[in-house]
Amino acid sequence: MDDEDTIRTDLEFAVADACWRHEVARQLGTPIAEESLTPPEMKGEPDTALRLAYEERLRALRAWRRARGLA
Repeated sequence: MDDEDTIRTDLEFAVADACWRHEVARQLGTPIAEESLTPPEMKGEPDTALRLAYEERLRALRAWRRARGLA
């Protein structure tokens, strides 16, 4: 993927994610946390490799959003 594709897909994802989150908040009357969007079985049990990977992904996603002014 070249730089233009990277930038374009970053923007497309950011806009789509923001629109979806806005609509979820509008429908539910309140914003929801990222953790609420993931079924428990995909998070893994505490102190497992799956939970550690999930938490690292969540940390990285939050950093990605903060870096783009989306958090």
